[in-house]
Amino acid sequence: MEENRTKSAPRSRDGAQTIHRTAALLREIAAARGGGASLGALASATGLVPSTAHRMLQALVKEELLAKDAASRAYRPGRLLYELGLAAAPPFDLRKLCEPVLRRLAEATGDSTYLTVRSGEDALCLDRCEGSFPIKALPLEVGNRRPLGVGAGALAVLAALPRPEREQAVLANAARYPRYRITPERVREELQATDRRGYAVTTGRFVARYRGVAVPFGAGAAPAASLCIVAISERLKPERLERVAALLSREARTLNGLLAQQAHPEPAGDWT
Repeated sequence: MEENRTKSAPRSRDGAQTIHRTAALLREIAAARGGGASLGALASATGLVPSTAHRMLQALVKEELLAKDAASRAYRPGRLLYELGLAAAPPFDLRKLCEPVLRRLAEATGDSTYLTVRSGEDALCLDRCEGSFPIKALPLEVGNRRPLGVGAGALAVLAALPRPEREQAVLANAARYPRYRITPERVREELQATDRRGYAVTTGRFVARYRGVAVPFGAGAAPAASLCIVAISERLKPERLERVAALLSREARTLNGLLAQQAHPEPAGDWT
């Protein structure tokens, strides 16, 4: 019996490794969003040998978890992935809860507002509301993913985590940061600045003229998340930036109260 258990252990580890590799491929494809991702880019991003990545991608296409574009040969999320997602209902609908908040912020500032939430070692753009200002700052689409710490919204999400989890996320993303012209050391410095101010600020991470300001909320029983406003830099100079940050903080406190109520609802009254 002991010999059988010993022989089966490597197979168990291999199975777990395959799952981790598959999840890494799916995350990278989701991050590419509409444009899809090539075999070479996926192999490079995940550290897989191209031949291994190709075999895994082909299997995912066969299972309809992925689709492959015949012209560009890029891989995109498949039909089954969407269908499985429909069944993965979260404990509560954070997007629905935050929708009126995003709308209020967009109306009050005239700028683009974003809801970002933690997804593993990534930050996921869960929702967006455009403001009335003619020049739109739209660096992210709903569904876009970035490593935690990249951009104001993702930096604020990272700041919402307990310090040990922050460091784990920074280390996990260390190899990915250079693609965004940032280093783990820079992320740690920006986290310290975020802690001092109470809000995150980044400029030109995706588009040179854009500046983002974000405030964390959630964590604990609720997901770590952030509210973020992105605008052209001229609209977020220091004086106005402080006012916008105060507005974000007020809405974040409101959301924390709502999340606390959902996590610990008041007991129902006795109608008998």
